[in-house]
Amino acid sequence: MNPIGQNAERREQDSAAMTAEITHTASLEALLAAPCPDFPVLPGVCVLEYLRASAEATPPAPGLRWRAVDRVRFLSAVFPGEELTVRLTWQRSGEHEWTGLATANTVRGTAASARLRYVEEADR
Repeated sequence: MNPIGQNAERREQDSAAMTAEITHTASLEALLAAPCPDFPVLPGVCVLEYLRASAEATPPAPGLRWRAVDRVRFLSAVFPGEELTVRLTWQRSGEHEWTGLATANTVRGTAASARLRYVEEADR
């Protein structure tokens, strides 16, 4: 799955506050719809992938790589075809680490939130 390639739209980026907002149109591949044909929802791991891909599309510094998901919370379902707006705020969390605080929202409210940790390439 490549969420950035699926109708992603970058709405704003404020470098002073290190925040970004990206809107995706949630898709549901036929393979994922098969287990629940009467009630298709985007699996949580796919929502998490939208959060990760959005973070990597708007890094606060060059050369960051994903280290961990420190926390993730799924709050409501995301249905195929819905707009999923990811709001991301970056915070420096160490000398070579950054934390992305991400939320995914639909028209019904917050669908998920996560704390994503990234490290600078030199910190391998």
